[in-house]
Amino acid sequence: MMKKIFVLLFTLLILASSAFSTIIEDLTPASDNGLSALLVDSYPHSARSLGMGSAGIAVGGRSDSFYMNPALLARRTLISLPYAQVTLYHPYELFQKDSETGSSIIDDLLDAIESGNQDSMVNAGTNFLSMLKSGRGKIAEVEAGITLGGGGFAIGMHVKDTIHTFGEGVGGLDSYLYDELNVNILAALGLRFDITPSISLDVGLSGGVSVLGYTGLIGAERILDMLSGTSESGGDPMGEILNSIPLAFGYYIPLNAGVNLNLPLGFSVGVVGRNLLGGLGIKMQTYEGINSLMDDPMGIVSDVFSDSADFTIKTDPRMDLGLGWKWENGWFAPTVAFDMVDVIGFFSDDMSLRSFVDHMRVGAEVRLLSFLDVRGGINQGYWTVGAGIDLWAIKIDAAYYWQEFGDTAGDYPLDAFTIRFNIGFDR
Repeated sequence: MMKKIFVLLFTLLILASSAFSTIIEDLTPASDNGLSALLVDSYPHSARSLGMGSAGIAVGGRSDSFYMNPALLARRTLISLPYAQVTLYHPYELFQKDSETGSSIIDDLLDAIESGNQDSMVNAGTNFLSMLKSGRGKIAEVEAGITLGGGGFAIGMHVKDTIHTFGEGVGGLDSYLYDELNVNILAALGLRFDITPSISLDVGLSGGVSVLGYTGLIGAERILDMLSGTSESGGDPMGEILNSIPLAFGYYIPLNAGVNLNLPLGFSVGVVGRNLLGGLGIKMQTYEGINSLMDDPMGIVSDVFSDSADFTIKTDPRMDLGLGWKWENGWFAPTVAFDMVDVIGFFSDDMSLRSFVDHMRVGAEVRLLSFLDVRGGINQGYWTVGAGIDLWAIKIDAAYYWQEFGDTAGDYPLDAFTIRFNIGFDR
């Protein structure tokens, strides 16, 4: 079953990467609503954090600390070799059994891929696309990385590939797909300063280089043409599209700073400034096809890190605030976290109750018998649940949650399931 799921994810990645367009403006998020998700929160959330409502700025644990708040690295040891995480969106609709046929969309897709029958693939693809709704969304994310650290210093690399959707009108066959690639290489340092025997201050800084790459949009009808093996010229549809993929690659310098005040009785307060160099923007280069990259795969490195850019994606710095409580106990260890993300954006908004909920993250975790974690939380008003097994050197975490893809909370909730596998020591 797992082999079939990985085959399905690989197939979807190929389909989403096979966009057809040569207009540079189509690759500019500022002028294309379909690419607007590129400007949304890009730092990674682990399955542990997702199960806790994406909260944990002041009480993050394990390698979450590396990205959530560099101050949390103070006096920590992280060895994560490697970790892998897979997120599947629309899981309820994908696995829901049809009352008449007794099969689900995921069953039909896997059977069609295994059989290789083009009619079956078209039918399965049509059913799959029909569940997509208007507006932006996602289908899947595949992530992997490594983290090494000790004595407050850590280095790490994180790679994430995301399949986005964008539906016009009612979605479905009016939808588009595109693929996004993020590569983050960061170093971080966290230091602790003891103020009193029971009060301490942690400060941290992280920075490095991040690369963003993505394709143009591919329409649902184009996907069905590929599945049916037809093309306008009568040639190989997959080959034609692969030879004309529009791509955009760029880079930016992420700089994040964090402060954590550790108080008596396990309470803590954390503040994180993210993307402090955001005013420089993300310098993007565009490419009309993949052939040039195949002929000169190292050429993209010199292009991306050149001084020129076809366009720049503007980004803004952000400040997040977190409150936490953590009781360290071997048999029963509870953790509670309350976060407000993008505090500046909240105060510059209308500061309504709906806006407050949109910026709010609340989560809790209870560790039982030193190896079993049970989690729950609220993210933008939607509930989240999660669980984890920690066998010292092997860790497995899972989360099921709802995520908002509309402009404000309540516009377009989308369910997702995330599972993460980690090898390493992390305390």
